[in-house]
Amino acid sequence: MAHQLNFSLTHKYDSAKGGIIIPVSLILAEKVIECQARVDTGAEYCLFARSYADQLGLDVESGHQTEMGTLTTPFVAFGHVITLQTLNMAFESMVYFPQSYEIRRNLLGRNGWLHFIRLGIVAYDETIYLSLYDDMT
Repeated sequence: MAHQLNFSLTHKYDSAKGGIIIPVSLILAEKVIECQARVDTGAEYCLFARSYADQLGLDVESGHQTEMGTLTTPFVAFGHVITLQTLNMAFESMVYFPQSYEIRRNLLGRNGWLHFIRLGIVAYDETIYLSLYDDMT
């Protein structure tokens, strides 16, 4: 049985960069930080480099504290609600910033990003298909 999904936009990515990396804007009040983040469907949360929190004017340690980890190292991160924009889709989201400046990866995870969208991936074509979850166009 065939199934059909509709998406409002497509985006070509370059897999030579080490994954599915897309443009992201972190927005708080009038401050907008442009960066790139890796789509990581295995990551529980969205995580962005500590320096971006500083640029947004956030007091990082005042956020929701949680422990995260890489394959080898646990670390502390703090969650803050900001506007997260990927391509032309924006929504309020809880994203996390590590306590340490040494962790510089930007990840779009399940909570904070994937739960807000519909996502299709055709790896052979290096193309992702995206819509807001509630957008049924």
